Amino acid sequence: MNNTFDSIADHYDRGRIGYSNDLYNALVGYGLKPGDAILDVGCGTGLASGPLIDNGYRVTGVDPSGPMLAFAKRNYPQATWTEASAENLPFQDGSFDAAIAAQSFHRVDATKAIAEMLRVLRPGGIVAIWWKSLVTGDEVKHARVEVAAEMGVPSVATKHPPFKEFYATKWSDSSLRVLPWRASTSLEGFMEYERSRAIVHERFSDVEAYIAALRVRFGEMFGAGDPPIPLSYTQFLYLAKK
Repeated sequence: MNNTFDSIADHYDRGRIGYSNDLYNALVGYGLKPGDAILDVGCGTGLASGPLIDNGYRVTGVDPSGPMLAFAKRNYPQATWTEASAENLPFQDGSFDAAIAAQSFHRVDATKAIAEMLRVLRPGGIVAIWWKSLVTGDEVKHARVEVAAEMGVPSVATKHPPFKEFYATKWSDSSLRVLPWRASTSLEGFMEYERSRAIVHERFSDVEAYIAALRVRFGEMFGAGDPPIPLSYTQFLYLAKK
């Protein structure tokens, strides 16, 4: 699976958009303090860590994909980036004040990854795991599913899994925050986003044929050229304390 992410790292860096200010404000409201040492598990290109790094948090990111980490190192040289898996973190017990994982836990062994995050956290440390997905009625999501169906491919919509591993863990405190977010990107930016999705590469034998069909559909919906593409997300933020 790492080979898939290795091959899409450049698209990931160009096409992915991050997360809302409300989400980061929720982290601060939950107890994240200026200067805290934060571990980003499945950090990819550093997208989720970027706002934290920019605001003075000490971030260490881990990811099994070297090409993804190369972009993280380029984008945020002031942070520390390490090639490693979520299930086997190369850090001593109690090394961090918080551990985050954005849009990655459906790709790991969640039970082992949570155990490792807890191990490297200090007592009272914060865990924040989140996903975002387009809402059911979003016209972009609907068009994407339709185009895939016309090409004989099952839905490429991504849903965050029922997170039974989170609820099975004994935390000192835990909660789920559901945060809506309206965002936008350009048409070409969205095409790069689609190229950055592992599920697209796993389900389409010809990714560029899908991209071409999607571009035609979006041109019909939003106009010629490189129009803005509106996106309506729901962000699912799981918060807990060791």
